[in-house]
Amino acid sequence: MTTDHPLFVLLVEDDPSIREISAMILEDAGMTVHTVSSGDEAEEWLKTGRADVLFTDVRMPGKISGQDLATRHTDMRVLVTSGEAKEQHDWLQASMAYLAKPYDRKSLLAAVKGIAA
Repeated sequence: MTTDHPLFVLLVEDDPSIREISAMILEDAGMTVHTVSSGDEAEEWLKTGRADVLFTDVRMPGKISGQDLATRHTDMRVLVTSGEAKEQHDWLQASMAYLAKPYDRKSLLAAVKGIAA
């Protein structure tokens, strides 16, 4: 993806430590990050906000799961993360990227840059 602005990532993660560390990694790489802790919050934010990449955990508390977000927002570049094997998520579409947990800095940046390309 070639833009004249930093890549904007909506990060949806219910675990505060994972959310904070992931946001720091992405911001240190020059990206703009907006974080929310649930699918419900993400859905509210997406009513008025726009991101280049939706990066969401699959399993979260609340009415709206990461799966719901990913399948509702196929107009966006979607990166899904989970501690479960990719094969357990047969709903993933070819246009979506998958990042297994636990992930490190290198794999997170490669996944985000790969889906944004």
